Amino acid sequence: MATDTAPDTRTPGVATGPGLTSRPSSPYTDGTWRTVIALLAEASDGTVAVNRGWDLDWERRQLAAAAASGRSHLSVRLHDDEVMIGPLWRPGTAAGCAGCAEVRERTIREHPLVGDLTRATAAPSPSAPLLPELLRATLEYLAQRPLGPGEAYAVSAKGLRRHRVARSFHCPLCGPDEARLDGTAPPSPLALTGRPASAGDPTRSADSRLVERGLLRDRLVDARFGPVRAILRESHAPFAMSMAVVADAPAMGHGRAQTFAETEPVAVLEAYERLGGFPYDIPVLTGRAYKDVAEYAVDPGTLGRYTQEQLDHPTSRVTPSDENTEMDWVWGHDLADGRALLVPADHAFYQYEYAFRRDRRAARAVGPHERKHYFYESSSGCAVGAGLEEAALHSLFELAERDAFLTCWYRARPLPYIPESSITDPTSRAMIELVRARGFDVHLLVATRDIALPVVWVLAVNREIPFPATFSSAGSGADPQSAIRGALREVAQLVTNPVDWTREQVEPMVEDPWLVQELEDHVRFSSLPETRERATVALGGPAVTLEEAFPGWPERLARESGGDVRGALDFVRSLFADAGLDQVVLVDQTSREHADAGISVARAVVPGILPMCFGHAQQRLAGLPRLEAALRGTGQEHRALPYDPHPFP
Repeated sequence: MATDTAPDTRTPGVATGPGLTSRPSSPYTDGTWRTVIALLAEASDGTVAVNRGWDLDWERRQLAAAAASGRSHLSVRLHDDEVMIGPLWRPGTAAGCAGCAEVRERTIREHPLVGDLTRATAAPSPSAPLLPELLRATLEYLAQRPLGPGEAYAVSAKGLRRHRVARSFHCPLCGPDEARLDGTAPPSPLALTGRPASAGDPTRSADSRLVERGLLRDRLVDARFGPVRAILRESHAPFAMSMAVVADAPAMGHGRAQTFAETEPVAVLEAYERLGGFPYDIPVLTGRAYKDVAEYAVDPGTLGRYTQEQLDHPTSRVTPSDENTEMDWVWGHDLADGRALLVPADHAFYQYEYAFRRDRRAARAVGPHERKHYFYESSSGCAVGAGLEEAALHSLFELAERDAFLTCWYRARPLPYIPESSITDPTSRAMIELVRARGFDVHLLVATRDIALPVVWVLAVNREIPFPATFSSAGSGADPQSAIRGALREVAQLVTNPVDWTREQVEPMVEDPWLVQELEDHVRFSSLPETRERATVALGGPAVTLEEAFPGWPERLARESGGDVRGALDFVRSLFADAGLDQVVLVDQTSREHADAGISVARAVVPGILPMCFGHAQQRLAGLPRLEAALRGTGQEHRALPYDPHPFP
């Protein structure tokens, strides 16, 4: 057991930091602290240090000393009405430390000290008269049930609460060393690993436990420290739906399924996917022009370009760039040979902001139109998995879905459709009946184009009233039934949600599509009766059965993969190559927060594919040869860019 080298002489065993002073009236007597320290030392089998309030420099010294000795460390912080014991930090484990706890508790915008962990806070002498006795009882309990790595106890007059604190990439104590975040040196070549696939799903690892009931809840959900603060249940959705609340994520994660138990892990995984949208602890190479790194970088011009009219428009959110423009880059790997390649940072990480990079405070000092982007991206192509191979595979499925949907939309030609009578999946049939009961006809359109993966476009057309006119969604996956089910859930939610806009509010978009600026605007645009025929032009194609639409799926992937997720990834990549998309660069978005939870996050960057963007000025469609080829002979090829706003939700 060890304490700080400069304990407060008036309260033996209590270590204080600069500016923190103890008071003689403290109810924590010498005997109390002797008991506290003895029990904590026995329970933690490591160093113990006690302080009043929070002091970063003091905590840093304690952690450094413990790390040097290779021992566990337990920090105890005294507050007016609470004693925080832990979390127990243990070297070599994914255990959160006192700094992680402080960061996570402050990760709310309203906290007066958020982002300023360097400011020491002194707590007055604890004034709750029962607190010392509660603390003594807690420690006796703790001796019977020791803390594990990353666990903490909060002791207050309200009782005892046990918490698990996950590591944070924002932690100033155990977080990443800034020097290691310099992306100057390329990483080693990528070596993918074979992962036996699940017997029922060739796209998922057999040993994955991510959707196991309760696993992610036990690891990650904590109302005080998070990372997931709560899992909420949506009572108005026409199916089981849960939302995972993560304080630092741009939006909640959503899970949809037949039961709430199934939705919980899906919601958490989606929230963690969104946490991968910024390179918090991933190296970044700053301030390099493409002409200086062209030998080992993806050509930004192959990722789609904006027209000059878009760049000049007031609603544009991007800054013009060329091969001489200095920008930031991150490393990815070419899946063909594993070599490291640079990718523009704000293309690889859709939340990347030049205005603040890793300084979270600066992000709040600028408005959305003051932030600089060279690419204005969405989360399209970001996916999670139990390993990098699994995440990469699902990233490709999503990119294929969005590419096919957009191509079909811009071609504006009738598509084959799957009659409702050929759908045998009971959940899908229930969703169809629900949508029909709300006055909409449901059309299951085959959207697969040159990337030979199952893709379906579900188009709901209002048959009773003019407004809202249509809603759309899309689905993809190895199993066509699952793809249809997922797309139907999206449309069913759109149809059943109350329309929170009026026809008059959005009608100006018909004459001026530049008013379509956000994701929600695309849905509103497609709800107008004036845009109905633009969507229904996709109707009138031939009827096909599910087997005719997607012959051999999902058995085809199971066969071609050889029962391995990496084999499935190789096969799907070959389908991209068959469509002329022969380069796939994988960006590993996995932070240590993901890795600690057993989650991998990836984004596949595919030069030449159609990007899913939101906002008329942000549609990046120039310089895409596949799109130009797809439009030939349709009457659409001579239209000026950007084309009609798409209806993707």
